[in-house]
Amino acid sequence: MKKIIFALLTLMTMPAVAQTDVSKFLSGTAEGVTYYLPTTTINITVDAMCITSKPGEFHRYAERYLRLNNVISSDDKYWEIENVDVELTGKPDAEKMFTVKLNNSSASNVHLTNDGIIESINREPATPLAKEEKAVTVKERSNARQYMTEEILQATSTAKMAELVAKEIYAIRESKIAITRGQADNMPKDGMAMQLVLQELDKQEKALMALFTGVTDTLRVSRTVRFTPKEASDTTKGIIFRFSRKLGLVDNANLAGAPVYYDFNNLQSVYIPTPEEVKKKEIKKEGICYNIPGKAAFKIYTGGKVLYEEELPIAQLGTVEVLSKALFNKNATTQVLFDKATGGIISIEK
Repeated sequence: MKKIIFALLTLMTMPAVAQTDVSKFLSGTAEGVTYYLPTTTINITVDAMCITSKPGEFHRYAERYLRLNNVISSDDKYWEIENVDVELTGKPDAEKMFTVKLNNSSASNVHLTNDGIIESINREPATPLAKEEKAVTVKERSNARQYMTEEILQATSTAKMAELVAKEIYAIRESKIAITRGQADNMPKDGMAMQLVLQELDKQEKALMALFTGVTDTLRVSRTVRFTPKEASDTTKGIIFRFSRKLGLVDNANLAGAPVYYDFNNLQSVYIPTPEEVKKKEIKKEGICYNIPGKAAFKIYTGGKVLYEEELPIAQLGTVEVLSKALFNKNATTQVLFDKATGGIISIEK
């Protein structure tokens, strides 16, 4: 974030009346602070996960030796949509570029973003919230064969190996029960040692159990789609992307995936002035220009499932207004915080 601080003349040279004039930006005009109001962009991030399942070596014997009847029995791979997140960001609107002529006003500390959108006046900009990073867990699996006894490894059939491995699993469980009840022949010396022993036994049991139940791996993939609504951009069943249970997120043109739709509906009708009215209104503005964003209903869905539904503030659906110059005269140091995505006012403090 780029901070731009414009200092005033010293108080000794300050005139009796101070004001803050704002005008449409023109190259070569008097010195001042030039800033943009934003156009709102909608960023849609879709998190999808690929789930891969593989059967264990002894899955056919899970029911016989461990009384398990819901184990992975065949290779499988499929995709699911895990989450849909919508974030608003702002980009400079070339039609809303203004120059503040300081003229000894108290609007002396103006903060802009790197691309020139106004963030705040006479105060630090808002600190952006840190995004919660989604942990990517890499499963470290132990090789089950390192826990097999000599008898198991020398078994002459798969069925016999499965039977002996099942007995080993039961023996591990009995050891854990004996330790937790304090009945083991060689009890750990203290609580820390007990915890380490139990963790090792859990690790062995899971590795051997996977030979019956199978294993599942999950791979997460994210994709972000951006679009900037226009004043008349009511849309029904617009396609954001397509999704396939076998292929995951695919392009709009790939008919192998089912469409994921969005509806965008402007919730308020805004009067659009004629060019003559705009020109007359822009002759002179005394104050700081800001947006009053409009609202839109935004929904993302596929089939009969709604993935996201909210009302969103959209700068280009609203109007431009002006903060009174009285807020920035020599007797007032007004602090203003703006929304970088919409150009609206978040707070005003005197």
